[in-house]
Amino acid sequence: MISAKVLAPDDWPVWRELRLRALADAPEAFSSTLEGALARDGADDDQREAYWRGYFRLPGVAYVAVRHESGVETAAGMARLVTTSTRGQLAEIFAVWVAPEHRGRGVGRVLIAACVDHLAAHHLLTRLRLAVVETNLPARRSYSCQLAISPVRGLTLMRW
Repeated sequence: MISAKVLAPDDWPVWRELRLRALADAPEAFSSTLEGALARDGADDDQREAYWRGYFRLPGVAYVAVRHESGVETAAGMARLVTTSTRGQLAEIFAVWVAPEHRGRGVGRVLIAACVDHLAAHHLLTRLRLAVVETNLPARRSYSCQLAISPVRGLTLMRW
């Protein structure tokens, strides 16, 4: 079974681990780089914690996909939904990534569904955007099952 869990600021080590794995695994899918993230990661523990807690300052929610198997929970992926407090404005899903060992098992669908459900429950009449690199065919296939697709200059924008 796979579920989506909302991360709190105190969960920054989980987000950090997943984000660094994502940047190493799929550098072409993100606007930041592993080298940049590690440089901002900081030389000391306080600086590291401050940098990663910064992800939780944006309005919205961060999710981790958790795979439950034989009583063991494993972090299988991540996604971030950034919202605004203004009714009818744009929300955006970004930083979606599924660990290679969990791909093809519905993890991405669970993460996107969690973001969409959160938006529907807390931000009515808000438009949703998800941009994905056009050459990322597995992600496009996964997202197209849930969202409408519009290609724009090398990116595919998904609107709900």
